[in-house]
Amino acid sequence: MSKYATRLAAILFTAAVAMSLTALAQDNMSGQGAMGAQGDKAEVMQKLEKMSAALQLTPQQKQQVRPILMEEAPKLKALKSNTSLGPMQKAMQMRQIADATDAKLKPVLTPQQYQTWEQMRAQERQQMMQKMENR
Repeated sequence: MSKYATRLAAILFTAAVAMSLTALAQDNMSGQGAMGAQGDKAEVMQKLEKMSAALQLTPQQKQQVRPILMEEAPKLKALKSNTSLGPMQKAMQMRQIADATDAKLKPVLTPQQYQTWEQMRAQERQQMMQKMENR
């Protein structure tokens, strides 16, 4: 695979993750109307519970992860609603947000938990790539 094809695949993969997270956020926000921050909090708590179950987080880890996810949520929401960016730009920014979140999570998680988290991210990205290809 050429460098261009590899880079394009990485960008499309990132776009798929961005769309996946956006779709998840939209699904979580539907029916909440103008609740705003409360909707963000509900979304974060849902994501935290999913992570907690999958990674078997300790109560202390959950306390540490929650503010990281709370910081990420408004960034994702703002990016989703930004109509001045094209899909590729959104995908690249989504990747930057995800990478920043991952960097903050890494010291909180055990090596095994972080490896599982990376697998979860990769699976989300793969699913989004498949959704994009089916459009």
